[in-house]
Amino acid sequence: MVFKGWLTGIVLLCLMAVLTPVSVSVPSVVGHEAQRSAVPETGDDWYIRNGFDRQPPPPAEPWPRSLPSVSPATVAPAGDFFVYLPLVTRGTSPEFRALWVTRFDWTRADGTPARPSALVAIAEQAAAAHFNVLLFQVRGVGDAFYTPGYEPWSSRLTGTVSNTLGTHPGFDPLAVLIEAAHARGLQVHAYLNVYPTWPCRIGAPPDGTVPLHPFWAFSRATSQEEWLVHDSGGNPMNLMTCRDYLWATPAWEGMRAHFVRVVADLVTRYDLDGVHLDLVRYPDRNYSYDPFTPSFPDDDSRADWQREQVNHLVRETYQTVKAHRPNAWVTAAVWGVYQDRWGWRFSQGYSDYYQDSKRWLREGWVDAVMPMIYPSSPSSNCPDDTVWTLERFRTLVADFLTDAGGRYVFPGIHGGYACFDDTIARIQASRELGAKGQTVFSHGSVNSRGYWDELALQAYPSPAPVPPLP
Repeated sequence: MVFKGWLTGIVLLCLMAVLTPVSVSVPSVVGHEAQRSAVPETGDDWYIRNGFDRQPPPPAEPWPRSLPSVSPATVAPAGDFFVYLPLVTRGTSPEFRALWVTRFDWTRADGTPARPSALVAIAEQAAAAHFNVLLFQVRGVGDAFYTPGYEPWSSRLTGTVSNTLGTHPGFDPLAVLIEAAHARGLQVHAYLNVYPTWPCRIGAPPDGTVPLHPFWAFSRATSQEEWLVHDSGGNPMNLMTCRDYLWATPAWEGMRAHFVRVVADLVTRYDLDGVHLDLVRYPDRNYSYDPFTPSFPDDDSRADWQREQVNHLVRETYQTVKAHRPNAWVTAAVWGVYQDRWGWRFSQGYSDYYQDSKRWLREGWVDAVMPMIYPSSPSSNCPDDTVWTLERFRTLVADFLTDAGGRYVFPGIHGGYACFDDTIARIQASRELGAKGQTVFSHGSVNSRGYWDELALQAYPSPAPVPPLP
């Protein structure tokens, strides 16, 4: 009787240990550059800064690696006996676990053609790490990473920056990824850069492709440069002196109609689970004074009007997607600071880029936003000591969640911090604040750090279903 009671007590204690939630203490990160302005950059800057715009980040080691196996029973020694305890798992709540997959993650511009096997490997890695959504870039600069369509094949698929624009790569990347991802339980959302039309400082794209590249289509539909954003002096953005991308003006209806047509083509021909918008804003507050933008008596009136031009595209995109695929998601990567109400001197989505992302949530023009609350290039220190501290991450996530309007906020988190503790701390913080998911930037940054095991064992130890649409 004594042995029986002792054995029962051991079993109960073990079961309680499995079933009791573990409270994780997440230390607050103190920033060392509290008053420095956040530098306006795009999601592509990490790749360019690390030289991966020409060559994708190398894998840290071969994948998939074998993860610790889970047996149906755990064997615990009890003196001269063994007690076989059944493995008890708690049901995993729905959580949106997305991974940005950019064109730089698997294509090169050094003469090496892209391979479909790279896409299968990406799906395998993401599934093994228990992601459930891939945001796969299908449009970078008016080009296509899928069978055209209204825009030509991307030159990166055939290994060049621009020379092979419009050349068939011999396979359909989007079709390959959809098949590989769906077979592994992953959703695929088509991720599109909206207003960037061509990279800066490499010259114009080749003319005469089939279909014609938007640079030439827009130039012939207007008087050459009218479709470009113009600075306050009335000068069109210059292809050879611009910073990162040549931007089309959101004010021109022709650009908006073209983009919506591209989206409609995608959701009609492919078995997509969603559409994801990026760079859906003006390039900065000094634009645009183009021929399609009227004159205004004051800056506030101009700002309101410009925000409405972006709103119009987002609204039309949402309506188009839902008309063809009612159960598909429409999401957007948005500036991490909507309005700087804390005196941080950060650039702001609302006033510096004319991006009214909170209104998109309030009006129901998107199902979710992914605020990009991370540095373009994390520091080499642990914890990360850029201005994007954990404390500020919490503040910004809470700010977006307050105005979610019944829609979702899935905070953007960098996957390439010098220490994985910075990534897991932000994932945990987003959960504590009530976010129903996260979006990790990006496949390339995770791959370069080799954080796949950490994601699978610490961040996402078991699979989770995607939350229902709002």
